[in-house]
Order: sequence, then C-alpha cells, then structure tokens
Amino acid sequence: MGTSLKLDDQEVISKTLIKNTDLFAWTAADMPGVKPNVITHRLSVYKETRPIAQKKRKLREEKRQAAIEETDKLVQAGFIQKAHYATWLANEVLVKKSNGKW
Repeated sequence: MGTSLKLDDQEVISKTLIKNTDLFAWTAADMPGVKPNVITHRLSVYKETRPIAQKKRKLREEKRQAAIEETDKLVQAGFIQKAHYATWLANEVLVKKSNGKW
C-alpha cells in the first residue's frame, strides 16, 4: 500500500485483502485450469525478420539453481512447456526479491 493512503483507507484495504486471501494465487500451481489463450505470451514480431541472438552468458551457481527450480515449478503446473530453438535468443534475467530469494 502507498504511504500516502489515509489510515482509514489502509484499514479497509487490509481487511478486504485478508478476507479474500483465498482468491490470490501465490504460486503457478494455485491457478489450475486457466485457459492458455488468457496467459499465453506471444512476441509481436515480423515473420520475415531474422532473429538477433544475444551472446549466451552463464549464470552463477546460485542464480542457475534458482532459475531451474522456478522453471520446474512452472512446467509442473502446466504453465510453460519446453521450446526447442536452433539459436539461443535471449539470456535469463534474475532479480533478487526483498526477502532475499531470486
């Protein structure tokens, strides 16, 4: 919540969020049955253009392990599937959360 919210508004929002905790998805596994056309991301690119591949960079062990774990969670939940490309297109970008996790 923003720091500029009035105390009364903060209380109302907090109570509403707590009351509806079961409506939030904390992991991908919490959202079974979501239709792929709702969640599928497609890049809007011209079919006739040639992709430009980035230089593949290796991740440190800590980041690599975090990326593998998160990918496995998404695959198991059925949110993503493996795609096989002949050329590496882009590197992963991991950002550390405020709780210290990737």
